[in-house]
Amino acid sequence: MNFASKIKVIIVLALSTLFCFDVSAQKFYAQVNAKVVQVGQMFECAFIMSASSLSQAEFTAPNFKDFEVASGPNQSSIRQNVNGQVSESLTLSYLLIPKKEGKLVIGAATMSMGGNKLASTPITVEATKGTPQANQVAAASNGKPDGSEVFIKTTLSKSKCYLGEQIMISQKVYSRHQIIAFQKFSPPTYESFWSQTLPSTSGNQTAVENLDGVNYYTFEIFRNIASPNKSGKISLIPIEGEVVIRKQTNAKPRNIFEQFFGANGFEDIAVKATSRVVTLDVLDLPAEGRPANFNGAVGNFTYKLETSRQSLKANDAFNLKVTISGKGNIKLIDAPKLDLPESFETYEPKMSEGANSRTYDYLIIPRQEGEYELSNLDFSYFDLDSKKYVTIPSPNITIKVLAPDPNSAGAQVYSPQNNVKETENDIRYIKKGNFSLTRSSTEFFNSSTHILLLTTPFLALILGLMFRSNYIKSNSDMVAVKERKAVKVAKKQLVKADKLMQANNKDEFYTEILMAINNYLSNKLNIPLADVSKENVKNTLTAKKVAPEKIEKLMKTIETSEYAKYAPGAVSGNLKEVYDDTINLITGIEQDLNIKKA
Repeated sequence: MNFASKIKVIIVLALSTLFCFDVSAQKFYAQVNAKVVQVGQMFECAFIMSASSLSQAEFTAPNFKDFEVASGPNQSSIRQNVNGQVSESLTLSYLLIPKKEGKLVIGAATMSMGGNKLASTPITVEATKGTPQANQVAAASNGKPDGSEVFIKTTLSKSKCYLGEQIMISQKVYSRHQIIAFQKFSPPTYESFWSQTLPSTSGNQTAVENLDGVNYYTFEIFRNIASPNKSGKISLIPIEGEVVIRKQTNAKPRNIFEQFFGANGFEDIAVKATSRVVTLDVLDLPAEGRPANFNGAVGNFTYKLETSRQSLKANDAFNLKVTISGKGNIKLIDAPKLDLPESFETYEPKMSEGANSRTYDYLIIPRQEGEYELSNLDFSYFDLDSKKYVTIPSPNITIKVLAPDPNSAGAQVYSPQNNVKETENDIRYIKKGNFSLTRSSTEFFNSSTHILLLTTPFLALILGLMFRSNYIKSNSDMVAVKERKAVKVAKKQLVKADKLMQANNKDEFYTEILMAINNYLSNKLNIPLADVSKENVKNTLTAKKVAPEKIEKLMKTIETSEYAKYAPGAVSGNLKEVYDDTINLITGIEQDLNIKKA
């Protein structure tokens, strides 16, 4: 063999070795995270490829004929350089849902690169009978979807209810494609309803729900508890907004890297979504058997009366505390009208709220001595179980009013005949005895006392005008006034929370914490109390440069308190820690806002 022939052999052997090395470095295989799944259950199938370079690779997915593709292909890549040896790895994953029972085969996918074609091994997945998914129980909804890829479904806990009865309203977004974000949504307005916003059951996660045999990504965007304030058929105003979804397009990638960097046939698009009109049939409360003292309470309640004392002197005061507890439209119950003796002077009650209770505290002053029976203070409500009115009789309370203290000046005596109040000391007793009149030894006119008395009114007037001017100036800006008083108002609320914490009253403790935070934010940020929502607060505090970690901690505290308030017993934790966190949060936010002002 001559020299030229030897050179040719060496070159051929070198190229063959290089080619063999490159081929041996290429890997392509498939894997699943579960081989036994239920029909309707989602699982992941991934195709992994690795080589020294994937720039020329072309991937062909198998035919998923027995599966619904919920998402994919979703890509992740790794590039390594070890001792000069470069390797690349790319994973393409799909979220699949079996369409039927049996042993289903995921066919072979292929990867072509540099004239070589690799195929993955087919995978068999066993699909068993699925348990019916617990779709939300609802007596009323907006019906079946009209085939839209994205829509909003309004669900009512009842399709028919009584006037004043509480119902749950849930508004959920359904999408055939992965949900990325929401925009241009406004909170729903419920005309002819009293309503209160509750935390969404979705939290921050989407879920998969089977509706009429079709799987959807879902997210509960609004959840409210509401009570109708008029009877008849009431239509709920539809809500609308934009849902950003990730949708597959018809664009075909030219290579594997175009797939990974965005030319893979997927794009995020904003789709307008609207709910349908939902009608609620509101029944009027029956007129038959309606008690005279019925004030609109609907549900199931208990009723308690307490007095601070039952024996006192005329013109002294005592407190009558009325507590209504239970389930129903408790926030719509007005203060009970008391049928008290004519000689009892009653002031407007102070109202306080617990998690499922409302208390009215009346200050009462008897003006005439005697013994009085407080017996006509019953409470009535409409019971939803029996569909009848229920009257809770009040206990017989005896108030013994003693004669007023004769030594107290100006003690009042009540005269029921003419409704006139007189005082025992209207006319003072005329002093008797010898007395003499003498001329003063000093002249008053032009004396220092005389001059001082003349000038004092003018000085007082000038000082009064100056004080009034400063007062008007400092209080002309109501926003600034509320801002200055924000911490003071919050401290009063936290004092109540501290007492409830000492008594280990968790439900009312979280209610007071939530009220303290909401009142502080309303006053400090000039947001109406009705508009204090986590989103509004977060945006406003962010705009005012409050530290992000403080904002995040505030959101968690609000969320914890809301869950504890509306789901008693669902939240466990250290009350002292929540109390201290609330104080530190208000102090920290106050410092950040003051630093910005300075």
